[in-house]
Amino acid sequence: MRIRRGQPTASEQKLTPNVAPAAPSKRVPVRTPEATATLRFGTSVVIKGHLAASENLTLHGPFEGEIEVRAHTVTIGRLAHIEAPIVAKGVVVEGTVRGNVTATDLIELRDTARLHGNVAAPRIVMADGAWVCGSMETRPVD
Repeated sequence: MRIRRGQPTASEQKLTPNVAPAAPSKRVPVRTPEATATLRFGTSVVIKGHLAASENLTLHGPFEGEIEVRAHTVTIGRLAHIEAPIVAKGVVVEGTVRGNVTATDLIELRDTARLHGNVAAPRIVMADGAWVCGSMETRPVD
């Protein structure tokens, strides 16, 4: 019987099981309690009613009702058309809002912002090109 070097014998072949190496396990990132999520609604989503959230909120489509996000920031995207009073810690407006906007920290009106209503916050930032039809108050908000 002729045996080639480097190749197992017939009896060795029977003892060696055909086992593929295990694939490395995937690491799943751990979500810390400090991590904040953002709730987003696109331009095709139409919502009516009272919207309350305990996380950051971004709206890109139409909304009609009330928005309350007392501990976080509400962002109104460029294509959003909001008909609602907004109460939040922070508000960023890039689109159109019809309703009073109240923030306990900051309201930022970007250059594409169109706001029909009163604005009240300790700090207000208004970019060149943004417009407001209503009153603006910089005061501590309860």
